[in-house]
Parts: sequence; C-alpha cells; structure tokens
Amino acid sequence: MSDEKVTQTETTQEQQQEQTQQQDQQQTVDMKTYLELVVKMEKMEQTLASEAEKAQKMAEKEQELFQKQVQLTLKENGLEKFADIVKVNDENELADVVKKLTAIVNEIKIETGYIPADHAKTDEYSKYEKEKNVAGMIAVKLSKLFQ
Repeated sequence: MSDEKVTQTETTQEQQQEQTQQQDQQQTVDMKTYLELVVKMEKMEQTLASEAEKAQKMAEKEQELFQKQVQLTLKENGLEKFADIVKVNDENELADVVKKLTAIVNEIKIETGYIPADHAKTDEYSKYEKEKNVAGMIAVKLSKLFQ
C-alpha cells in the first residue's frame, strides 16, 4: 500500500505542478491580454479626447457663423445698431426679433417725423377769399398800402 500511496502522492503532486504551470501560463497570457487592452484603451481615450476637441471647435465655429448671420440680417434690415443687444439662438427667433424691431423702429420714425403745428397760416385775405367777400379782400389790400 505504501507504493500506491507514493504513486498517488506523486501523481497528485504532478497534477498540482501541471495545474500551477497552466495557471502561470494562463496568467501570463492574461497579463499580455491585459496590457494589450490597456494600450488599446489609452489609444481610445486619446481618440475620444481629440474628437471632443474637434466637436467643441466645430460648435464654436457654428456659433461664430450664426452670429455673423445675425449681424448680416440686422444690417440688411437697417437694425445694425441693435446688434449688441440682440441675443438669439436660432433662425426663427431671429426672424421674430427682426420683425418686432422693425415695427418699433417704424413707429418711432412715424412719431418723430415732421408734423406741422400750423398747417398754413390763414391771413385775413385768405379768410375773405374763402368767404368770397370781395369788399373784405379789397379792404385788406388797401390797408397794406397805407401801412
């Protein structure tokens, strides 16, 4: 029985050694795979960071282009003086603001336009002329001669 025990012990020891070797190989393979994955992950992070920068730059360029469009639209409508206070986010909002500002400017133009206080001064001669009073018209003319 002792031979059998020794053989079994040797067999179990050999199995344990084989398992240990397999685990070592598996760990080595796993370590290589892990390192490869770490390198790939770092590359992906760099790619994502550069893509995020590109997206941010594109967004900034789009915003700058939209602001130029806003300024051009205001200039076309004669509202360039309002460029500093107009803050819009899209084209529909821009169209609404331009309509409202144009209406306000037109109202201001009408209110501040020339409105004569006295349309035409009516003198005595015109008054008699409207009344068709010839004697009054002659009296006014003669009174101007003797002044």
